[in-house]
Amino acid sequence: MPKRTPEPFLGTTTNVNDAFPGVEEIDITIAQDPYGHYCQHDWQRVSRFTKATLPSHVRCANPRCQQGGLQLQNLVLFQSDGAFEFSCNGHEGTPAGRRKGDPCDNRFSVKLAVKRAK
Repeated sequence: MPKRTPEPFLGTTTNVNDAFPGVEEIDITIAQDPYGHYCQHDWQRVSRFTKATLPSHVRCANPRCQQGGLQLQNLVLFQSDGAFEFSCNGHEGTPAGRRKGDPCDNRFSVKLAVKRAK
């Protein structure tokens, strides 16, 4: 399998230090598929990231979901520390989005802690 290049943060950089100026540490835990429809095992539902491992986007666990998931840069930059619930913004239509299907019913539970430089 070829190595996949990371998606850039806001389309400009893949360097996490450039994407998050003034942020020293990030600890984010994301749990999805609260109803157990898409993941076979509990360990597949939870992802934990630090500043060094943070991707720009987390894919939806629903295999039929198109154009969904969760953008992480906006969460880190614009949310305060705490716990949040987000619904997936995708749909179960065609991959290119020519035909929209039913909205994806997956949900993301996010616990965020960010240490900012003073």
